[in-house]
Amino acid sequence: MKKYLYKQLSLAPNSKLTNLTRFIYTFILFSIISIVLESEPSISLGNESKFLTLNYIFGFIFLIEYLCRLYAVGLNPKYSGFLGRLKYIFSFYAIIDLISFVPFLLFPVANESFLLRLFRVLRLFSLLKASKHATGLIMDKKYELIFAILMTLMVIFISAICLYLVEGKMYPEAFGSIPRALWWSSVTLTTIGYGDIVPISVVGKILTILISVSSIGIVAIPTGILAAGFSEALSELKNKKNN
Repeated sequence: MKKYLYKQLSLAPNSKLTNLTRFIYTFILFSIISIVLESEPSISLGNESKFLTLNYIFGFIFLIEYLCRLYAVGLNPKYSGFLGRLKYIFSFYAIIDLISFVPFLLFPVANESFLLRLFRVLRLFSLLKASKHATGLIMDKKYELIFAILMTLMVIFISAICLYLVEGKMYPEAFGSIPRALWWSSVTLTTIGYGDIVPISVVGKILTILISVSSIGIVAIPTGILAAGFSEALSELKNKKNN
């Protein structure tokens, strides 16, 4: 069983995606969708018990996954033994996995505690590590581009969450739910907004400045990746021609 979980949970250093890890990533996406829907009052009002049940289901499944990872990770020489597992517990992805379900299971009625599950979106970045076979040519840059797209979506999501928490009560028409804040975040990061929706609070305005500055990087990263790909492809062609 331990060897099966070790392989299926992609815990090996050079592991590839398995059916189980694909299912987990899909489950994470469904979990995030439920969080987004729950933040919209017109959807969640009257369905509180259903969303609470869903939150419990997600929380317990993530708990089982975490325990399975902790059980099987000992086969990795880096995390073998008691000290190795302790090292794994404090690793980046293990902490992300832990905070995505522990606060909710401990304090299920705490306001916005379910939002901590959004941190599990960072687990999707392990897709890049699990499936990368880059060789340097332009077609192999698709993994870096996927990473850049995931990072862009993560910045948009985090921006929307921050403005929802800061501005939601003061400006509910624009930031009263995550889907509403997502529109603002998207148009701000892609610089197509016209200033018709702006934060009211000082904290919201400071966040807007930081988010607007980060939009420069969002455009620059894919451009740099493509430029590097073309450069490497041209170098490869020149080397072949000279040889």
